[in-house]
Amino acid sequence: MNVQEYIDNQAALEEEARAAMPWEPKKCTYEMGSIRQQIFACRTHENIGICYSCSVMCHTKCDIVELFTKRNFTCDCGTERDKMIKEHNCKCDVRKNVENDIASLSNKYGQNFKGLFCSCSTEYDPDSKAVMLQCVLGIECDEDWYHDSCIMGIDDSKKDAQVRIDDPVSGESTIEGFPHLDSFDAFICWKCISKYDYYFKRILSHHASDKIIQCKLGRDSEIIPDKINENGKRVIEEGQNNGEYSVFLKSDYSKEFKTLKAKLEKDDKLFIFLDKIAPFLIEDDPIYEPAAEPEDDTDIIQLVSKILQNGASVGGVVDTMVTFNSMKTKLNEYLKSFAENNRVVKEEDVKNFFRSVEE
Repeated sequence: MNVQEYIDNQAALEEEARAAMPWEPKKCTYEMGSIRQQIFACRTHENIGICYSCSVMCHTKCDIVELFTKRNFTCDCGTERDKMIKEHNCKCDVRKNVENDIASLSNKYGQNFKGLFCSCSTEYDPDSKAVMLQCVLGIECDEDWYHDSCIMGIDDSKKDAQVRIDDPVSGESTIEGFPHLDSFDAFICWKCISKYDYYFKRILSHHASDKIIQCKLGRDSEIIPDKINENGKRVIEEGQNNGEYSVFLKSDYSKEFKTLKAKLEKDDKLFIFLDKIAPFLIEDDPIYEPAAEPEDDTDIIQLVSKILQNGASVGGVVDTMVTFNSMKTKLNEYLKSFAENNRVVKEEDVKNFFRSVEE
């Protein structure tokens, strides 16, 4: 491997690391309280939920499962819920608490924190062709993720035999009969629909539902067709009421829910549902993200690459560098005097560095 290949390889690894960990792991979110944020489950510490920074700094050697976003969640690293703290004297390494902090009572712990997802209660399989969707309502299911086949109610024994159709937009493949992934913006699972059956009957029968609901998908693997009465409203048949179905929402569903709510009386049950129980269907909480990880030494990497591409003689460089990081350290030491004297680093200066290394 020549120097250019070595630098390219290390740059690719750095880029991959930045993609996997794009933020600085310097702030635990515990003191921010219940917020919407990326959550990780630590199965080593009895399935507690932890924030991004703690997953990187405090639980590096643990069995971690990424859960993506959860609403109203407080980091449990270093709290009384972490049963391993007393055994290992391990407080939160980020916020440096000397005593076990009080655990939040608002945290909801479902099967996701055991690394299990969907109604089939299985672990995430990165090699599976199944599409997984997170329930946007999530009150009954704890914002669980569902396989397309499970949303359609297909038996486990028949899942592998299903015909899949490639989605040209997302690059994923969905089971034949499943809504196109670019045709809807969000999904509400049948568990949450059943829990709040009254409200969804109201929504589905409202004339504004055409602007909110893309389609209903029954657990019998079929999209439930709409039936419209003489007043232009959807008719929900008795069979549909008793059957389980999920709902797929259109791209402007939040705006349309807001418009619908504005036309309701404040003592209307549907108004209360949209205002108190599920206000995030109209305006969801912003997802907290830590500060971005700085991209150090980018200019130097580009400068070195340019010199090598121009054919500079650097035959002895690889032998003197154990890792790319050590090379950057040597460069930084060499260029330190330039920074101290406010001198501009030129190509010839970097060439001199490599010449000195070869000698």
